[in-house]
Amino acid sequence: MTNIWKIIQLIPEYRGRIIGLILSSAVLGLGATATPYVFRSIVNTITDLFGQRVDYAAALIAVGWAVGAFAVIRLFTTLFGYWQDHQSDQLWLHSISTLRRRVFETMTGLSLDYYERNRVGDITDRFGNCITVTQWLFQLSEGTLASILQLVFGIIVLLIKAPAVGLVMLLLVPYNLISSYLAVKKTKPLRRRWNGLVGKMSGLLSEMVSQIATVRSFAGERIVQRRYDAVQDEWWDVRRTETGIEQRSAVVVNLINSLAVIGSIGWVAWGALHQSYTVGDILLVFALTQAVITTIVPITRLVNTAGDVDSASERLVELIEVPTTVTDRADATEVEPIRRIEFRNVGFTYPGQTRPALRNLSFTAGEGQTVALVGPSGSGKSTIIKLAMRFYDVSEGEILINGRDIRSYTQNSLRTRIGAVLQDIALFNDSIGDNISFARVGAQRDDVIAASKAAHADNFISRLPEGYDTMVGERGVRLSGGEKQRIAIARAILRDPSLIILDEATSALDTESEKLVQDGLKTLLRGRTALVIAHRLSTIASADKIIVMKDGQIAEEGDHASLLDQQHGLYSRLHGLQTA
Repeated sequence: MTNIWKIIQLIPEYRGRIIGLILSSAVLGLGATATPYVFRSIVNTITDLFGQRVDYAAALIAVGWAVGAFAVIRLFTTLFGYWQDHQSDQLWLHSISTLRRRVFETMTGLSLDYYERNRVGDITDRFGNCITVTQWLFQLSEGTLASILQLVFGIIVLLIKAPAVGLVMLLLVPYNLISSYLAVKKTKPLRRRWNGLVGKMSGLLSEMVSQIATVRSFAGERIVQRRYDAVQDEWWDVRRTETGIEQRSAVVVNLINSLAVIGSIGWVAWGALHQSYTVGDILLVFALTQAVITTIVPITRLVNTAGDVDSASERLVELIEVPTTVTDRADATEVEPIRRIEFRNVGFTYPGQTRPALRNLSFTAGEGQTVALVGPSGSGKSTIIKLAMRFYDVSEGEILINGRDIRSYTQNSLRTRIGAVLQDIALFNDSIGDNISFARVGAQRDDVIAASKAAHADNFISRLPEGYDTMVGERGVRLSGGEKQRIAIARAILRDPSLIILDEATSALDTESEKLVQDGLKTLLRGRTALVIAHRLSTIASADKIIVMKDGQIAEEGDHASLLDQQHGLYSRLHGLQTA
């Protein structure tokens, strides 16, 4: 229950309304308990009439008052119940919206390493638990609490009218709760494992959908199906074991409850035969014992589902409480336009790994300079870009922006000064125009078109039937690789950044498009500091400085001509392989 309480603390502004809902439930519970008393009065009055212990006129008045009281109770509980349902629905909508918004906000602030370690489907499954938790909370505060209060009132009346029956019902409550608690405790590890498997299935589904082209190209439908079925079968085994424990516990509990009700009715009936109880008392006890049992069942069911909800809350809390590895300092300031970036003795090891990705790295990109990063795959080029954008903090050394430690600036202000075209181009399932304008809040359509023309994307966009309003599909599946790259370049141009980061920005373009985009990039890079990753060395021949990476270290450094002069150097060898 600790995890559920942590979720409640995320929406403290609704506590007052929840308390009001609880109080209204008390009123409804009291009304439900009063109804059997009305029936008792009617039956006893009629019995007295037939036994000639009261005359017809007095009986008529008594029954009339009882029926009137019943009508008032029913009318009140109906109208009050409608009001409560309306308030409960509104409160649930407000609370779930607020909770989702706050969890989403937390997720946007998580460090990049969390998303690199976890499946997308598992993360979205955790986020979906917002609904599970809040629905359970409002079940508790609305219907279940009314049942609890009805249970309490019913037992009090039974203790007064039939002490022996009241005592039996009183003992049934802890028995039911303890039995449910023990069943929940026994199945908690199974629930945790079950929820984890649900997240794993969501992750496999998400991967299949996002990589459907790869699955189809390798005729891998059966492979991904087998992977999913294996997890599904494991989920089924865990769920079957869990429900088996719960059902066996429920059978025993229901049997004991039934015996208690049968014994209670028999006791009161025997008392009525000996004139210890009236006929109305039999009806009263029957109604109240039935009410007690029927209210115990949903309460114990709520206790049982509390196990599922607690597991769901645990997964949601794990998401909320993920430690953010990259945070802003309390005294962090806004960064001015980036003129110079320096890596000084930088070392970096990814979380959870022991082998350093970068070791003792030092270089400077001065104002207006273009520094190219080349080298074999896994040499550390992309890691340099991630550190420059402060997706991670360095393990050793420091990165200086305009002569100050990068950690002295706020992350948001740093990234607003950067225009990045990364190797993995991510487009939202939105229009082309909205994807480009994402780079700058409030950008007008004319600004978007101008940026597209500079990136030479306008020529293909304008030929589309819906132009800039064309939907690109999930992750841009409706566009070719070259088209996606030109849109990403247009987005970077629209941002008008002071630091440009390019990661293979022309890798997916044909020769003609590459020349056009290179012209646009030259305009973009003019007067700006830039870090460029390139595998095709011909695209960075004009760079002011070329850094050749190998095994996380700088192997060579210089311009294109000086590096080619090193005949046995790594750069010269790579250039020879590409031009052969």
